[in-house]
Amino acid sequence: MLAGKTVVAYAIANLGATLTSLVLSSWILYFYSPPAAEGTVLISAGLIGVIRIFERIVGAMIEPVIGHLSDKTNTRFGRRLPWIAIGAPLMSIAFALIWMPPEGLPTNHPRLVLHCAVLLILFWTAFTATVSPYLSLLPELGRDEPGRVRLSLWLAVSEVVANIVGSIGAGWLIGLGAMKILGLALPSGYAVMGVVVSVVALVCFLPILIFVREPPRSAAHEIHMSLFEAAKTSLKNPSFLPYAGAVAGYKMGTACAVIGVPFIATQLMGLKEEEAGYLQAVIIVFALLAFPLVQKWSAKHGAARVFRWGGLAFVVVLPLIGTIGLLPAIPPLFHGVALFVMAGFPVACVMVLPRALLADVIDRDTKTTGLRREAMYNGMSGVVEKAGDALSVGMVGVLFDAFGNSSARPLGLRLLGVGAAAGVIMGLASLARYQKLEAAES
Repeated sequence: MLAGKTVVAYAIANLGATLTSLVLSSWILYFYSPPAAEGTVLISAGLIGVIRIFERIVGAMIEPVIGHLSDKTNTRFGRRLPWIAIGAPLMSIAFALIWMPPEGLPTNHPRLVLHCAVLLILFWTAFTATVSPYLSLLPELGRDEPGRVRLSLWLAVSEVVANIVGSIGAGWLIGLGAMKILGLALPSGYAVMGVVVSVVALVCFLPILIFVREPPRSAAHEIHMSLFEAAKTSLKNPSFLPYAGAVAGYKMGTACAVIGVPFIATQLMGLKEEEAGYLQAVIIVFALLAFPLVQKWSAKHGAARVFRWGGLAFVVVLPLIGTIGLLPAIPPLFHGVALFVMAGFPVACVMVLPRALLADVIDRDTKTTGLRREAMYNGMSGVVEKAGDALSVGMVGVLFDAFGNSSARPLGLRLLGVGAAAGVIMGLASLARYQKLEAAES
């Protein structure tokens, strides 16, 4: 039985990880490439898409390397905690600096592009070096299915808290504008938000370093494979690629929606920037209400089947985003809120179920190799997830540049949900292969 302090400390760290990634995904495009008349365009949406794709490619190359190195780490503090202790501060510093680009430069100036690209790469590298080892603790801390479900559920709860805090708090902090914090002059509300979020994220990782202890080292932890051998063995696991493809497709769809929220709120629904976060909070609150249902159905029908139901719900809801404001009888605000409420169940599936599915994939590997290689699998999974992220960012950039992202030219926003649904459909096709393998095993 897991100690309560271990569960809580582990979950709090996820709050910090989720907060930084959510805020970055939600606001990076809006900050560097705001809609017409909403601010100065620092970098065009299309070029931001190129930067994000490049950053995702670099991240995809780094993920398995860090995972393999973490699996092979041997210190008296364990395999994972030293990575967290070093990576979390670097991640926080890079996050804060992203929102402080050089001032007074024209759109797409090389210094602006370099600032954005380098700091995004540094942030996601440090994020991976922190979060991949962190997530790799779950299968070993939760040695059985009830323990893993308990940890996954608490992680999902911490994600809900992070999403609510990030959704509401980020917009509010941005609305404060330029100010001084402890004598440090911050040039904009975005810089204020970056500093505050980075400090909160760093503090969230402290409890896991204080209260969590890794399991004793065993023969299963003695990894003598090379990086190439480790990656090749992971790819040979018949359930891994179908799992990763499913998560990548879902990730592409949800990432498109997350990127689009500030634009949808301000341009289609007529809200202010600081009010945009309330929409994300609506999704997360209703996802939280759906958690018991997801857990109950997963126990009865299996995690993969419920994950499929969540994907099908996404395919129905996401394209409807483009209809906001087009139905005269329905006010845009009510229309948008209703759609975000409907997204609660599929979002709950995405928040709770992938970790449980990946733990099963890792167990299958252990039965074959006799080794515990959680970080390598998290790294390999991250490669495919980043591919989904890159596709989403690239697609959003192309849609916005070609068809617009403002109330005057809204077609790019109206097509966003259709593109997001296409990503989820690809994930559903891969999940069908995973379910066939699962059925064959049983």
